[in-house]
Amino acid sequence: MKIHDVLSIPLMNQEIERKENPDPLSDFKKALSQSIDELNRLSGEANRKVQGMVMGETDIHEAMIAMEKAGISLKLMIQVRNKIIAAYEEIMRMQF
Repeated sequence: MKIHDVLSIPLMNQEIERKENPDPLSDFKKALSQSIDELNRLSGEANRKVQGMVMGETDIHEAMIAMEKAGISLKLMIQVRNKIIAAYEEIMRMQF
């Protein structure tokens, strides 16, 4: 991948918002909370699709796609949790 290709990505071109008193803990907490909410939403959607499939209201493909999305989201959250625990354990092993 060439450098100019990376710079053309819209996310890279956005201005970074500067706060007077940045609180990284608050931002991390907010991002984690939003991720958990999204996982709950995807799980609920998958449950509704499966129930709809059982009742004959939803196609099996829609139910399987919703279940796969929820499964992938859950796997991601598990990996995030594992990384958080590993970071905590590493901090606890530090000696001052």
